[in-house]
Amino acid sequence: MKKILGLIAIMTLASSQISFSAKSDTDAAVQRLVKVAKQRQAQKARNAARGISEDVTVVPVEEIEEVTTTTFSPDLNEAARQKAEEAREAARQKAEEAKIQAAIKAAEEKEAARQKAEEAKIQAEAKAAKAREAAQKKAEAKKLRAQRKNMSESKMMDVEIQRIKSRVEKINDNIEKYHKTNEMLDQMEQRLDNIQNKMNY
Repeated sequence: MKKILGLIAIMTLASSQISFSAKSDTDAAVQRLVKVAKQRQAQKARNAARGISEDVTVVPVEEIEEVTTTTFSPDLNEAARQKAEEAREAARQKAEEAKIQAAIKAAEEKEAARQKAEEAKIQAEAKAAKAREAAQKKAEAKKLRAQRKNMSESKMMDVEIQRIKSRVEKINDNIEKYHKTNEMLDQMEQRLDNIQNKMNY
């Protein structure tokens, strides 16, 4: 009798374990096993009530592990590969564009620095030329003053005449340049008018 009660307890415990796992797992095979176990348990209980003893062999049920395998269709694999390839190509193009932009920026900065240095050099040269010219004029004036002290009046008049003459020549040269520039401007205006007239027709 103790043996039967022990078997009933073991079967109850096993069925509760199976029913608990059946609640969490909705697999049809597990539900079928639970149903068979309940039927056997009920049969044993009936036999125990009648006083029939029978040998019960408990067969351990291995746990069924559910393995989920994900298979991708070849089209999906190809699409993913193509998408990854496109992303790599886009990243490569972006890096190349950034490299080109950096090179252009560096070249522009280098050109700007070169122009700035050239402008500074031109300004320095112009300043130095102006200073040389001022120093030369100052030296000539000083020399002229020294000569005037030792000159007679007639020589002083000659020097003054030469100075005025050279000044007049410079003014005449400037007037000639002015006239030539005006002529060039008039010719350019005529050409521009001719071009505009041709475009209007």
